[in-house]
Amino acid sequence: MILSSAYRSRIQTNEALRSVVRGSASADAVAEAAGELEGTAGQFSHAFSGQRYRQVATLLKAMAFLVKWVAAERGAELDAARFLRSAKLLVRDVSREIAPTEEAERIRDICSRVSALSDIDGVPELARLLLSIPLPLPVFAEAPRPQRAGASASAKPKKPEVVVAFAAFQMNGKPVVEPQTVQPEVVHDLDVHVTVSDWPHEAQELVLESASVEPASAYDLPSFRFERPKGAAPYALKGTGRLVVRYPTALYARPLEFAYRASFLPEVDRVLVRGQRQLRIQSFDPERNPESGHTVVDKRILELRDEVRKFGIASDTELNNFFVLLSVLGGIASQALQDHLFPKKYSEAEFQAELTKLLRLSPRVGAELDVHPHAAGGITDLSYRKVRIELKVENHVLVTEQTAAQYIEQTAQYVAGSDRQFGVLAILDGSPKTAAPGSVANDIFVKLVQPQAGTGVPIRIGVVIIRGNLSKPSDLSKKTAV
Repeated sequence: MILSSAYRSRIQTNEALRSVVRGSASADAVAEAAGELEGTAGQFSHAFSGQRYRQVATLLKAMAFLVKWVAAERGAELDAARFLRSAKLLVRDVSREIAPTEEAERIRDICSRVSALSDIDGVPELARLLLSIPLPLPVFAEAPRPQRAGASASAKPKKPEVVVAFAAFQMNGKPVVEPQTVQPEVVHDLDVHVTVSDWPHEAQELVLESASVEPASAYDLPSFRFERPKGAAPYALKGTGRLVVRYPTALYARPLEFAYRASFLPEVDRVLVRGQRQLRIQSFDPERNPESGHTVVDKRILELRDEVRKFGIASDTELNNFFVLLSVLGGIASQALQDHLFPKKYSEAEFQAELTKLLRLSPRVGAELDVHPHAAGGITDLSYRKVRIELKVENHVLVTEQTAAQYIEQTAQYVAGSDRQFGVLAILDGSPKTAAPGSVANDIFVKLVQPQAGTGVPIRIGVVIIRGNLSKPSDLSKKTAV
């Protein structure tokens, strides 16, 4: 088990770091790799091996913050340097625990480079250095080291220098999901279950405290304190607190991110307590505050947003524009099912005229919708803040995710020629209907277009199928022969 876990976490770590070197990294993917590596660390029986995995996992978490820093700087976000400060705090913790040995010199060098970092161009080189850090391979049974001559055979084995705390959170009695949606300005229960591998003799109390780069006024997270338990290790502990998120987040904003750290009081020398667990919280509730006016559409957009953000390096501005357009078109697709907006077969010119009117009725699109802009040596149908919209009509065959694929490449070419990574394809399905249409959530999805070379930054096309030429519900009734 530990062997496969170690291989899996090492492969995930290497792939995450290579994406940083290529400039196509996702902060969420890097953070996820760090979590996998940290989970593997707790399975080692050898203190040195586990410590080395935890050290690299912490450096990987710092790398995730650096990826966010790069994206924030390029997107002209306010206080982008907060991510750099968080990365420097993490590597400071690692540098303090490194023993002065030759094999730890590379880790010490990375820590000092991050501490001195001031330009985003230095991030790929740090990823290359982190790739060169060797990680010990586990074996099924770690052989004991031979005793030195004269050593007492009855000497007690030395206790491990690292105490591991594994945490699992529950909110209102249910496991915390990724990301967790909470209602703002409402008090929620937050429970934590902690398993501690050991308890130093000098320590009287274990404390779990939250750390975050989010504005302190935006949330109130509890700290958890545990007194020395009775009995033998490992110890299972449970704490209960209250959580409040004070403000709602925009539908397209990144979730709030928090991390819990554990420490003993009083502080114990040569004992490092890990077990940091991250919480990602969004306070937007599509059922209470719908953005498109259609709850099913908003939930689908949230799913796609979380999926897309794991990959690529598009700016937050482009992502927001893309999802604004996708939610507005999704709302039109939902309305088409409710009110039969397209009752007959349309030509592409007729469809464009009707859809243009509907898009301009949306206050979030309005006058920023361009008709027939030029891109990639051709003329696109519509465009919203340089997010290209290609329109198609199919009057003969039912449109599905599979049949929509034939239009993806054309849309992707317009996107590439516009110096963007996202585009939208809207298809009017005017084919004869012999069955009831499914949920509008099935008609909104994102397709990936890989570069021809096989590597590099891909393009993503959001697809919205708008159902028209619907049958009357009574026409779908099947009469039973008497």
